[in-house]
Amino acid sequence: MEKLFENKTTYNQDTYIDFLKFHNKTYNLSYILYTVFWALLLILCIYLSFGSKNRIQGVVLTIILICFVFYRLYHPRMIVNKEIKSEKISTNNTNTFSFFDKSFEVKNNNGSFIYKYFMLYKVFETSDFFYLYVTRENAFLISKNTFSLGTPEDFSKFIKKKCKFKYKKGVR
Repeated sequence: MEKLFENKTTYNQDTYIDFLKFHNKTYNLSYILYTVFWALLLILCIYLSFGSKNRIQGVVLTIILICFVFYRLYHPRMIVNKEIKSEKISTNNTNTFSFFDKSFEVKNNNGSFIYKYFMLYKVFETSDFFYLYVTRENAFLISKNTFSLGTPEDFSKFIKKKCKFKYKKGVR
């Protein structure tokens, strides 16, 4: 397999904070709408339960609503705090990306991992980074300034072809 692009990106706290800002701007509205929808549905069920004199069911649904809202508000913050304290941020972890025609390889302190392009959830391009999402929450951050083989412009065209409907030019 011929290597088409190579990039070595070091993750630090500033890089991760920039990613979090981008991620929140991109996905925050859908997260809020999902939370509001289910909270309103639970409130309706609570209202109907108490209205039909099913007090136990109403209390149980109220407890579920409180737990759901608490989870939706605090879980993202706990994930961010855990990630910031993790080894990949605190030790300036470096990922080396090698891109081939049908797959790409990621090497770091944890080992070597190969991904096919169809496995990517989404791909975003900003002015400074490419964000290759493997799930809705997890992404590889690829700096445009650290390509040792290929250019960011050529990589942008390449990844756009590989991930046609998953690629989006993001605004920072």
